[in-house]
Amino acid sequence: MPEKIRIGCIVPSLNVVAEDNFIRMSEAYAAHHPALGVHFARADVGRTQPLEEQFQGMVDNAPLLGKSLASAGVSVVAFACTSASLFKGPGFDLTIAQAITQQTGLPSVCTASAVLEALTALKVKRVAVATPYVEWVYAAERDFLEAGGFEVTAINGLGRQGGKDTNTVSSGDIFELVEDVMNDEAEALFVSCTDLPSLEMISRLEEKYQRPVITSNQATFWRCAKILGLGSFEGFGQLMVDCL
Repeated sequence: MPEKIRIGCIVPSLNVVAEDNFIRMSEAYAAHHPALGVHFARADVGRTQPLEEQFQGMVDNAPLLGKSLASAGVSVVAFACTSASLFKGPGFDLTIAQAITQQTGLPSVCTASAVLEALTALKVKRVAVATPYVEWVYAAERDFLEAGGFEVTAINGLGRQGGKDTNTVSSGDIFELVEDVMNDEAEALFVSCTDLPSLEMISRLEEKYQRPVITSNQATFWRCAKILGLGSFEGFGQLMVDCL
């Protein structure tokens, strides 16, 4: 029996969506390919702290959390939090990944970096962005995407602070937010946040808008799959079918 391929993933302690999403995608992949496992480490988030301090605490803990995942035999480590990997501006994502790699000796990726690479792989330049975030966070996200060479045709958020405030957002509310940001100029849609339950909506949104759809967890998983040389699989959007 071939050795199982293993992905390591660092998630915020409040996040209850990323693990389910990664497991679902790994199982879908393994149904037609060699076995694929995902393993998680949870970065503590102090809810009484301002968001900036919560994000920084996760970043500071990431290298040691990556080291704990490396001991499980993973081949790549993902820092799976969109806002924490970009809140200090362009290039901050790369700094986080480099720190994890230095501690683990493994290739590492941040969600924010994965999104840029996914948009590049899809050969799009203009993107509409739907987020659950408060305004200053999605403003930082706009700046990050634009610094990466992409035009943000529209972006909006739900003013959510995280945790249950985010992971309980209904599909109806997400669809309504997407409707608000989508326009004819957008070549793709990015639904941001690893704790927003949007993975299951990808196919419906792609069918409705006839444009590729990226979500934070999908893009992060895809980037890990690219690093590992994994093959394409269906059920989670054009990105997984055409860009692996």
